[in-house]
Amino acid sequence: MIKLFKYDWKRNSTTLLGAFAILLIVQIAVTVAGSIRDWELGIMLGLSILAYGSVSVLLLVVTAKNFGYNIKAYHRRLLPVHSVWNVVSSLLLACVSLLVLGILMALHLWYYLNAADIWEYINFADVPVSYYVGLALQMVWKFIYLMIAIFFAITVSRSITKKGSTWIGILVFFVLQYVLGWLSQMLFGEEAAWVGPMASISFDEKEADLTVSTVQYTLAWGALAFEVILAALIVYATVYLIDRKVEV
Repeated sequence: MIKLFKYDWKRNSTTLLGAFAILLIVQIAVTVAGSIRDWELGIMLGLSILAYGSVSVLLLVVTAKNFGYNIKAYHRRLLPVHSVWNVVSSLLLACVSLLVLGILMALHLWYYLNAADIWEYINFADVPVSYYVGLALQMVWKFIYLMIAIFFAITVSRSITKKGSTWIGILVFFVLQYVLGWLSQMLFGEEAAWVGPMASISFDEKEADLTVSTVQYTLAWGALAFEVILAALIVYATVYLIDRKVEV
């Protein structure tokens, strides 16, 4: 699997590194220009978020194209490895790219908060470290779950030789998201929501106060377990289609 990941990285490294390099240049330009021209923090944050969002979309596209190429590549299919490792390799590439992007975003946010002296207005309640660890794991899992659904939709589109297969794959993705979301909502109700209010913000005439608390937030472990089972079934279906339906 590591060898497959190395191959994927070598084939996509130029695009990924180029995207991160352009992102750094843009963020430095926004920060320097904002400091020189005394832009408001909201404008700088908005431009930064736009840049990060654009790179995030690019990462999704690169990862999706990489997976679509792998399941159709003749030399890749000849390798003596199980098809599930093609899925895992593409997932690993997506997760590593997301990790690098997340680190850049965290460092940039830390810089903005320090530059604007916002830390003094943020009051952290008695929140255990395990809460933040659980929240981070939930977010990572949601990303993996999304990528698994995307890979399944791509596999469905590649297994259809008729015209309009791409649109069928897109339709499968949205239908899958709707149906699985509906099932989770039916089984777990409001607990199916993995993101809820975790902070309260109060304003007065001169300043804003942000309090982070877990009082209104509960990690939806039941819905998470349900999604893990569904993800395993989707991966199984993806591997089945790769082995039986996708033509090289």
